[in-house]
Amino acid sequence: MRRSLFTKLISAYFIIIVISYSLVAVFLSYWFYRYYYNQKTSSLIREGYILNKTINDYLSRKISKEKLLNQIRVMDELSNARIWVVDKYGFLYAYSSNEMKEFMGKQITDREIHEVISGNIIVKSGSFKQIFSKPMLTVGIPIYVGDQVQSALFLHTPLIELKNTLKTVYFVIWMSAFFAIFISAIIIYYFSERILIRPLNKINNTAKSIAKGEFDKRVEIISDDEIGDLATSFNYMADSLQNLENMRRSFIANISHELRSPMTSINGFITGIIDGTIPQEKWTYYLNIVHDEIKRLMRLINDILDLARLESGEFSINIGVFDLNELIRQRVIKFEEKINKKKIDVSVKLIDKKLKVKGDRDRIDQVLTNLIDNAIKFVKDEGIIEIKTEIKGNKVVVHIYNNGPAIPKEEINYIWDRFHKVDKARQKGAGYGLGLSIVRQIINQHGETVWVESGDFGTRFSFTLTLV
Repeated sequence: MRRSLFTKLISAYFIIIVISYSLVAVFLSYWFYRYYYNQKTSSLIREGYILNKTINDYLSRKISKEKLLNQIRVMDELSNARIWVVDKYGFLYAYSSNEMKEFMGKQITDREIHEVISGNIIVKSGSFKQIFSKPMLTVGIPIYVGDQVQSALFLHTPLIELKNTLKTVYFVIWMSAFFAIFISAIIIYYFSERILIRPLNKINNTAKSIAKGEFDKRVEIISDDEIGDLATSFNYMADSLQNLENMRRSFIANISHELRSPMTSINGFITGIIDGTIPQEKWTYYLNIVHDEIKRLMRLINDILDLARLESGEFSINIGVFDLNELIRQRVIKFEEKINKKKIDVSVKLIDKKLKVKGDRDRIDQVLTNLIDNAIKFVKDEGIIEIKTEIKGNKVVVHIYNNGPAIPKEEINYIWDRFHKVDKARQKGAGYGLGLSIVRQIINQHGETVWVESGDFGTRFSFTLTLV
């Protein structure tokens, strides 16, 4: 069974929250235990020092044993601690609880007793196996007379009482952790559903609609985060797809017309020659027309094939060294007839007589041909075309400018797309919308850059090549 992204996110968040709050609860429980343990230990030590003076008075014969025992019993009731005292040989001679009665006057040989008699204060959690079977918190304090240890005082409190006291604290901590986990889970569920899952579902549903051909669908998400950026990018992609689909339909319609017109002319002229409708003396004239139509068809087919090969990576680029200036001069001469026909003022400004660059000469020739042809098509009669080169670092930049109508701003992002034509009213004789796409593909395969600038004073196409 496929798990949704929402389920995965909620599961991950829930696990993280449970682990985090559990660690906090464990830490707080341990901290409170240690805090209360240390507080109880300090309390027992303070009580031990209070009894220290009473025991000293007894050992110095200032008070009776009965008064000593009464003082020990009172301290037992106040602190809930079992108290007993042994001499420096380990013999028990005073206690606060009757459970120690059987050990009265007997020697107790636990290691802790010897340690206290040696002059050390001890704190121990456990049990004196000879006396207590249940775990106890024990504090042992040496009793000095002069500078000699004469006795050892022990105070014992049951650890079970310490734990019982902390049960309420533990309950509050763990219930707080439980409610914190529960509330956090609800908040995460709500915000994950609203901020992440719903927008992603919208994008997913819109993507499915676009996949079915509904290119007018868009994602309506407004947010200043990554989801909002994703929605904006998705809508931009949808705009591009819709534009591409419109161009494809337009291209098919245009290509159908462009193919049908010359094919109809060719078929009509050939049929007329075959059936004798066209007299023999007119054959050469009409065959030249047929020849021109065939060349136009071949250019269209070659452009489509070149673009297909470029985009599929099957178009080979043979990098070599050639004179860019010479190539530009040749291309300008090639268009001399068209230039003179429209009475265009062409200005060619080239750096140096020779300018050696790296690239595929034939493909750069194709780039120059497309860009110059494009400039001639869209410049008005008696207009201006300027071709110039300039050096920037290790690059040479080629600029081809014409003072024809500017490219609308909304079209700039699409002029490199295949099948795209900027001016629908000028489609006739303006090509098939493949030239600029071929230019970009060739320049990209050279690892160079091509761009366009268009404003109130014309349009300039530029591209770079690497100097030798």
